[in-house]
Amino acid sequence: MRVGFICLMHKSEGTSRDSFDFINDFIESLYESCEMEFTLYLFDNGSDEKYDVPDYPNIKYEYIENQFERGMGVSNDGIREAIKDNCDVIIAVNDDVVFNKSINTFIDTIRKHTDKDIGLYGPLTNGIIGHTHQRSYKKHRGIRDITEEARPYGILNGFLLAFTKEFYEKIKYDNGDLWDVSNHWNGGGFRLQKRVKSLGGKLFIVKNTWIYHHKIRGWKPLLKRLKENESKNKTKNTNGK
Repeated sequence: MRVGFICLMHKSEGTSRDSFDFINDFIESLYESCEMEFTLYLFDNGSDEKYDVPDYPNIKYEYIENQFERGMGVSNDGIREAIKDNCDVIIAVNDDVVFNKSINTFIDTIRKHTDKDIGLYGPLTNGIIGHTHQRSYKKHRGIRDITEEARPYGILNGFLLAFTKEFYEKIKYDNGDLWDVSNHWNGGGFRLQKRVKSLGGKLFIVKNTWIYHHKIRGWKPLLKRLKENESKNKTKNTNGK
């Protein structure tokens, strides 16, 4: 049995992602913490310079010149690779995460869980606005089904979403995608979970797992959008005087 970690990384000078420190911490903590056999599928999505990949085993690295071309859709490519490599648990995760030993409990829980073929899983973490049901300063006990809860509490935060190969086979689109990439950058995790529910699937929080998430931003499309909004507001305020 093997685990596939799928991570989209990005470095952009002049933003909160102006160095490779986040992904360095991510990789170091992953290899120090995870005791399972795993492969890291690392997609460098439009960084302003290429990453010097650390000398760890089982890292499959791809540098993507134009991040606008594929966007979050590269996650689908990573899933296909993980399935091809016979990964039985797949974890899509942000590059601003720091792991600890509880990731092993997380993976083991998913493998043994009754609903692993229809379940999507997330851990507890530090405070996340709009996702207070996952907010904690430490791990607790048990697993929580949040499928029937009302929004925003009935969904998982997209910084870390895990599932099995059996789940993938049941939930995927006809073209093999799992993530809906109709919008390359926004809402993919939410649309996935909405579809999971509509197909009779379930969403779970593994409370025995606590993972640190920096909650940073800094992707170029986001900056572009912020600048456009700022420009519109200035024009609106000027015309309103």
